[in-house]
Amino acid sequence: MPVIAITLDPQMIAVVKKRRTLILGPQDQGNLSIDDIRKNYNHERAWWNAIKPKMDSVEELSVPGPVRDIALRIYRPFNQNPRPTLLYLHGGGWVVGNLDTHDRVMRLLAQFSGAAVVGIDYALSPEHKFPVAINETLAVIQWLESSGRNHGLDPTRLALGGDSAGANMAVAATQLHHQRHHQAIRFLLLYYGAYGLTDSWSWQQYGNADYEFTREEKAFYLDSYLANPSDHADSRFNVLNGDIVCLPQAFIAAAECDPLHDDSVALHEAMRKTDRPAHLEVYPGVLHSFIHYSRLLDKATQALRDGAHALAKALG
Repeated sequence: MPVIAITLDPQMIAVVKKRRTLILGPQDQGNLSIDDIRKNYNHERAWWNAIKPKMDSVEELSVPGPVRDIALRIYRPFNQNPRPTLLYLHGGGWVVGNLDTHDRVMRLLAQFSGAAVVGIDYALSPEHKFPVAINETLAVIQWLESSGRNHGLDPTRLALGGDSAGANMAVAATQLHHQRHHQAIRFLLLYYGAYGLTDSWSWQQYGNADYEFTREEKAFYLDSYLANPSDHADSRFNVLNGDIVCLPQAFIAAAECDPLHDDSVALHEAMRKTDRPAHLEVYPGVLHSFIHYSRLLDKATQALRDGAHALAKALG
């Protein structure tokens, strides 16, 4: 606790203390089943999502995917029709998370931006390993382009976004989609993603229990998600190895005290080197996953507002 007390925002410390009261049972993932890990995660996230910003409407539907039907949730803010559209991919290490664990995040992004936010309940690992979730995202993009207007969504003003694992997939899906449909996706909204670095300075500094993200957890998530050792270098995972020049403009948010901080810096630098417009915003004194905690953490609300305003400016 002394390291956290020195470096973290006081509100972030309050979040850490609150989270400890919400955790069910032991947290050593090596001794828990996948079902128990998800149960713990969902229970802890429920408190942060209990206060729900009002929407004009929220629609649940499903669309056909490559291996199963894909559940979607459309958040429509007030007084916008047809709406620019943000397809949002939740974080959770490709293993945990769903539309409910990120409900407040998506509602606030819709409220602050005026865009419709479409949450994708993509297939989780290890039941569905890489690249199933990316292929499902591509299927949703294709559905939006063919059928989105039937749901008040404007496919000509399309953004992809996500946090952590979701940010990784948002970049990967954009790179893949733009190989066939150049600049169909006009904006990326990215929160503390994993983009391909393996042993950065930020991992050395913050990859431990004091900062709530350990190397053991990283290995667990990657082992659960990736099917083969060669997948680590695949540009659909290591997006820094992908076609950076095909990316649209991006808002890249990083948490200062996060092992993945340097991934955001690396993506920003790669985009700058290829003359792609990108803005990097680093939020001081906060941990990975901080945008979840807007009930107690002002910087979470600010980061969501900053990203939403950048989205609105890009899409009109």
